[in-house]
Amino acid sequence: MIHHVDEEDDVRIIYKATTTDGQAFAVRILSNSYTTKEDLVGQARLCKMFSQAGLSVPKRLYKEDTLPYMTLSWKGQEAFAVVEEWMPGRELEHLDINLIGQAGEWLGKMHHIATETIIHFSSESPWSMFGSNDELAQDAHTLKVALQKSGANRTLYEELYALYEKKRKKLKERWSQLPCGAVQGDFSLNNLLVDDDGNLCNVIDFHLAGTDVFVGHFAGEGAFLSYAAERVDDDSEKMGDIYFNAFMAGYKRNRQLSQQEQDILNDLIGLRRAFACYQVDDVLHRIEIGDIHQVNVELEKMLFYMKKQLII
Repeated sequence: MIHHVDEEDDVRIIYKATTTDGQAFAVRILSNSYTTKEDLVGQARLCKMFSQAGLSVPKRLYKEDTLPYMTLSWKGQEAFAVVEEWMPGRELEHLDINLIGQAGEWLGKMHHIATETIIHFSSESPWSMFGSNDELAQDAHTLKVALQKSGANRTLYEELYALYEKKRKKLKERWSQLPCGAVQGDFSLNNLLVDDDGNLCNVIDFHLAGTDVFVGHFAGEGAFLSYAAERVDDDSEKMGDIYFNAFMAGYKRNRQLSQQEQDILNDLIGLRRAFACYQVDDVLHRIEIGDIHQVNVELEKMLFYMKKQLII
């Protein structure tokens, strides 16, 4: 066993299994409210499609009945098990400027490949907006309610939410016209594997794969990796901009952004940074402990993110 999360509504267990002839596989057991059999089939198809296009991702094994999963019972609840190739490499601990450029290249190639084939999922990616599970909107609403009950600077949060609504409206008007398709959904550092030379060699973990607008997924992954993930350089805003531009340059080597996508990118990055789950959680915690001064400092930071214009 190499990973074990066993919560009431989310079970994720991973075993590394080695056969007698030396082949290694990852056996993933999962039980949650959001993964369906359709999603498991979609994940397997997406892995196969990327692999056939030359990307190093784990291909899943199929049973004799042609299904890429097994149905199990875990503590009286339905669970699933999938078996996939064990991918070599080590997890990233810190990003550097070269690796974030490589991550952008991989994401651009994934999006380019995904335009050619429709793969159906019952769910959207965690970055998706304006759908049935818009996590950003949920977090923004939760924070707004908490701010209204707190002693936070009313002028600050009213300006923040006026800008939030303005940007959301602009994005919603254009969302259905933007290119979309199947995406991996989770470019966290532990899912990006590097080889002995420190180059990105594998992308793993497709359990959050789903459909998304490509530029929305690009903005979510890019904002997180550039500004929030651990990196070898300093954590300044300027260095974050350098990382984001490297990520975007890598992406564009495999997929160009349309003018429509370019036009909304600043709004997307601003929303993603201001209302990132970790940012919202920090402000909620400050409200809970009564640190209103720091709440106002964080609101000013969020406003800065929303107003900032990246050089694209």
